[in-house]
Amino acid sequence: MVAAPRHFGLRISLFYIGFFVVGGLMTPFFPVWLKLRGLTPEEIGACLAFPLAARLLFMPVGSAFADRAPNRRFAVVVFTLFGLLFFLPATLVTGYWPILLLTGIATAMLGLSMPAIDALALTGVRRFGLDYGNMRVWGSISFIAISLVGGVVFGHLGPASLSPMLIGAYVIAAVTAFLLPVTPPEIRAADDAAKPEAVSARAILMSREFVVVIASFSLITASHAVFYSFGTIYWEQLGFSGSEIGLLWAAGVVAEIGMFAVSGKALRRLQPERLIMLGAVAAIVRWGLFPFATDLVFSLALQLLHALTFAAVYAGMQLAIARQVPDAMMASAQGISQTASGLALAATTLLSGPLYGHLGAAAFPTMMIGGVLAILVLLVPRKPRSAPE
Repeated sequence: MVAAPRHFGLRISLFYIGFFVVGGLMTPFFPVWLKLRGLTPEEIGACLAFPLAARLLFMPVGSAFADRAPNRRFAVVVFTLFGLLFFLPATLVTGYWPILLLTGIATAMLGLSMPAIDALALTGVRRFGLDYGNMRVWGSISFIAISLVGGVVFGHLGPASLSPMLIGAYVIAAVTAFLLPVTPPEIRAADDAAKPEAVSARAILMSREFVVVIASFSLITASHAVFYSFGTIYWEQLGFSGSEIGLLWAAGVVAEIGMFAVSGKALRRLQPERLIMLGAVAAIVRWGLFPFATDLVFSLALQLLHALTFAAVYAGMQLAIARQVPDAMMASAQGISQTASGLALAATTLLSGPLYGHLGAAAFPTMMIGGVLAILVLLVPRKPRSAPE
């Protein structure tokens, strides 16, 4: 048996921390940064949608590069450095188009590192007996901590603090990429030789049950678009401080972690469709009540519904893949689900700008449509599932 590289799990955890430092600042404060650069709500929506679409476009090339790179660390280093190199000039340019292109490519390039790092982490699970959850959870903890810290800094130093914080986050991600372990060559050679042949997407999409899960998962994911794009801006308009906004974002991730913590034995007893149905109902409640949550306590309560609108729905999707998709097709199934949800979220994010620009707070309840449509999809009669062989 080949020995694990020194501190394999710790070094992967450090990268998850660095990666989610970017996410913990970009998710709450990037729309605010765009607004301060003079962009309209419609332009902000486009700037947030573009990297989602660009990532889907770049993903096949990025995956091929990661497979052909000397090692996974090399690929992650390249992706994070390109992200930093594109984001740096974005803080200096003016005008909608330069900001759109530079920030979009920067965000998409950084996002390409996630499949490569997940593959490296799963090598640790398969080959060295490591626990994926124990490595990945540090990313969520990082998101919570940096959201809180970023909120406090923004509250005390104001708009001038945003560009330095965002640049610093990209630097941290790049530095932690250099610290990643390298998979021993003999292990990677064995893994590459054992890769199954590519499976046609059509073979997976022949399953009506799985199509229902993909569609409902994508609709509920897309229902978060106005919130992700304009949640922080709306809270600012309500008079919430930077630290309070950071707390609100952190609360959603804490709720998400709590749901994943109980998603073992308890959730495995449920059908995937029931978990997704819970998320759909929660989405209707969350987005329908969002404009009425004008105080911190009510807003925090709604943020806790992220445990259902995201975590329960995501867990349901993963359970569906585990139960309904053969081992040889799992990677393809993951790719299809990510592509479908990514396209849905990108399209809805593009619409979120005009919606918020014309409707203001009333744009949030329009996202109830995603939950309603998901319920209708889940209620479509299906043939009884045959017993497993």
